[in-house]
Amino acid sequence: MNTKPLIVSVFALATFAVPQEIAHAPALQSCTADLNLWTSQIPGWPIPTPEQGQEGTKSLTVHEITNRISYLSDCAQAYPVLNKNRTGELSALSSLTLVYESEIQMRLFHFLGRHGLADKFTEEDETGKR
Repeated sequence: MNTKPLIVSVFALATFAVPQEIAHAPALQSCTADLNLWTSQIPGWPIPTPEQGQEGTKSLTVHEITNRISYLSDCAQAYPVLNKNRTGELSALSSLTLVYESEIQMRLFHFLGRHGLADKFTEEDETGKR
């Protein structure tokens, strides 16, 4: 008996039986609830100083911050209304993303300084290595 067709059939069925991950936008309620929670964790919100931004994000890892930035981006794309504000003002979503990005940047600068890499970074940048 040739078992090869049977094995291929079982493998094909098993492949289709495995649930496929479907990427979808988060719910509007989830986006607004998370936005409200996360902004409430930043002292001085809606206009925090860099120190307040650092205080509000110090318990988060860079991985958690980047996941939040990605999530906020998904929310902004799915619900453009979350990215609207008065003319000349950033939305809460954009402002929070900026706080998160600034915190990552500060951590990178601190890392470079702690490991003596700031001068090497500057030297390489000046020679065009970008």
